[in-house]
Amino acid sequence: MQEPTQSAHEISEHLLDRTGNAIMSDRFTDFLACFVLPYHMETLESSRLISTAPGMETTFQAVRAHLNKHEITLMARHCVSASFRSETEVAATHETRLISRGVMVQQPYPTFSVIRRGWDKRWRISSSSYVIVDSDPLNAALAAHTQAARNAAT
Repeated sequence: MQEPTQSAHEISEHLLDRTGNAIMSDRFTDFLACFVLPYHMETLESSRLISTAPGMETTFQAVRAHLNKHEITLMARHCVSASFRSETEVAATHETRLISRGVMVQQPYPTFSVIRRGWDKRWRISSSSYVIVDSDPLNAALAAHTQAARNAAT
């Protein structure tokens, strides 16, 4: 459980570590535990509400397929900025670098997220806005709520 004395930056970094490790090691249950459902996700091309665990798993698997196809060995993410909006809400921006064998495969991209503390005092991500300008396949993977989108991501 998160300590109430954590900074907004620490809360964001903790969730980045947990979600990143879960994606890279194919642990969907660990990944799902970091999110509020319904979860709102935006890219430059789409916006959608994910209301169910199967819906979240579809996106999780599409992103994993994209990472595997491009032989991503490291998903380096760090919190750029985070601040409390209230006692139960953090606004945070992080940057992601996708690396394959020491080579960055696309330009770093920012993501803005809203993180909320629930009744159980745990911090979870409730929405994210991705700004990926140089990877249509990754945008398609994030939007993967149909078989056609999953196919486009791979």
